[in-house]
Amino acid sequence: MKKLAILWLLMFSLIGCGTEQEKRVLQARFDESNPSGNSAICLSNGLNPREWINLTEPYTTYDITPGIERYDYLVMANNWLNERLAIFAQLGLLSQQALANGQYRYSLTELGANYLFKDNRFCFGRVVIVDMKYQKKQDGKRLYTYRYYLENVPDWANNPLLDEINSVIRKIIQRTPETKARGGMVFLTSNKREVAWGERVGRRIF
Repeated sequence: MKKLAILWLLMFSLIGCGTEQEKRVLQARFDESNPSGNSAICLSNGLNPREWINLTEPYTTYDITPGIERYDYLVMANNWLNERLAIFAQLGLLSQQALANGQYRYSLTELGANYLFKDNRFCFGRVVIVDMKYQKKQDGKRLYTYRYYLENVPDWANNPLLDEINSVIRKIIQRTPETKARGGMVFLTSNKREVAWGERVGRRIF
């Protein structure tokens, strides 16, 4: 009975070691895409890159003129932008100045400058892989599930106001290795040394 217990313990230890190489590979890919350790999650200020504004310069809100091409879409995009700018201001990332015409002017704060990424998105966090588990082989690739949590999360990123932007964000950052880390899936090549395809390894943009 004692020998059987030792055998089971040995098997479990081997299974645990079996994914250490894959864990290192995946962690390296995350770290390569986030060398600063502060851009795992990013908050955009526009619906798509063509509509993002330069947050390093003061921005004044405005109304969309009726009758112009794509009026309905532009109104929606403008409202979306204005709502986000107001939330960023409440988080302390931007300052907000009310103007006489009912519009607002926004400027980058010192706090915002610390988290502004080069493409005018506010970013934070580093992905830390907790563990991985092999699932199956498919088309020469190996499918793994993995659990992770975020470190380097600032206080403003855990503000309930972020739920108005996307409720998933705080669900991600509130997971810890001690409680229940969040899960993902990834494919590795058959030699287990390169991420082949699966959940995007890099920044998540909201």
